[in-house]
Amino acid sequence: MSKRIIGVDIGGTKMRGVLWNGKKVLRAREVATPKNLADFTSALIKLVKSLGGASKVSIGAAGVVRRSILMSSRNIPYIKNFDFSNMKKISFHGPLDNDARCFARAEYTKGSATVKKKAFFITLGTGVGRAVGRNGKIIRIKKFEHPERWEPEYQKLRDSKNTRRLAEYLSKKLSKLVKPYQPQVLVVGGGVSARKGFFAALKKASGLPLQKARFGKNAVAVGAAKLL
Repeated sequence: MSKRIIGVDIGGTKMRGVLWNGKKVLRAREVATPKNLADFTSALIKLVKSLGGASKVSIGAAGVVRRSILMSSRNIPYIKNFDFSNMKKISFHGPLDNDARCFARAEYTKGSATVKKKAFFITLGTGVGRAVGRNGKIIRIKKFEHPERWEPEYQKLRDSKNTRRLAEYLSKKLSKLVKPYQPQVLVVGGGVSARKGFFAALKKASGLPLQKARFGKNAVAVGAAKLL
């Protein structure tokens, strides 16, 4: 019998979970990220239970992580030193990891960047997640657990729904961001990347070797499941 693992993606706007059997997503569920800590823990427990059929749970979360602890998350301000190992009602086995690295793990092993030696991974959602892969391995870059200084400006443009302006703005920021890493491919995911016309506009404006995430909105949760 194949293993069954629940991978959970915790972001500033939504929490998404998948039931993963090592080869494919068997089931997926999504809920809005609550506005306070009590509702957060309750919603996470309900999300895990709704997926069922798994003996282990692993998590990817936006923010600064240390072992099983989410130290802080800019877009979930009530989170401070939250230790998931204390949640006895879910079978969390850790380790916890940053959501962008989870995204990269899913895409680098089975996705669009598999054959590339150097890859940069971008998630465009509530915030901007960043990760780097080299020779099949995800590099742990601690500064990428913290938001970019320009993230608030990105959020304003994102909320304006002006696809062209957002693409032009991000093309400049991303070109500068990835330059030191000289990637052969940039894999882009997150809710913003799925907007109609956005990916094509960003690719045209930036001239960068962009590719869409293979696992789509499940990518972070799948990458979390792959921690086990």
